[in-house]
Amino acid sequence: MLVLSATWHTPYLRTLIDQERFEFLLGRTIIFLRKLSPISPTCKLDCSILEKIRRVLFGTPPAEKPVYSEAN
Repeated sequence: MLVLSATWHTPYLRTLIDQERFEFLLGRTIIFLRKLSPISPTCKLDCSILEKIRRVLFGTPPAEKPVYSEAN
């Protein structure tokens, strides 16, 4: 996700990435890491980093909808 974020941040390389797909994947990864954060400090830190990257690239997202069927 960090490589995709860096690519998206570069004007010349941004055309290689579909924005809708990238935002979806970033959100899904954040949700996954958020679920693991209570048992893993590393996942908690990674989740925090990706959330900050998402805010910088796309602004503050609306209320997040669960991506996985068991996510509430």
